[in-house]
Amino acid sequence: MRVQIKSIFEQIAEQVFKMTDATKAKTFITEFVTEKGINDEDKRMILKNLENLKSIAQIQKYICNSLLQYEGLGVGSRKEANE
Repeated sequence: MRVQIKSIFEQIAEQVFKMTDATKAKTFITEFVTEKGINDEDKRMILKNLENLKSIAQIQKYICNSLLQYEGLGVGSRKEANE
């Protein structure tokens, strides 16, 4: 299932990185994710994470981190690293 999420982030990344308005980016991502045939749990997770982001920089950082995570290159949180 992670491959689907990865492909979603890959598909939206280029467009989101060209955007300068957080509201428009959120709308674009929400519409894109809603229209795609990913499972409901993954869809809810993406939309919930997006809700908490306030700036375009935060949204772009989320996209980058999500891409890295699903490619197996994520570093996790500092707490996880210390355990």
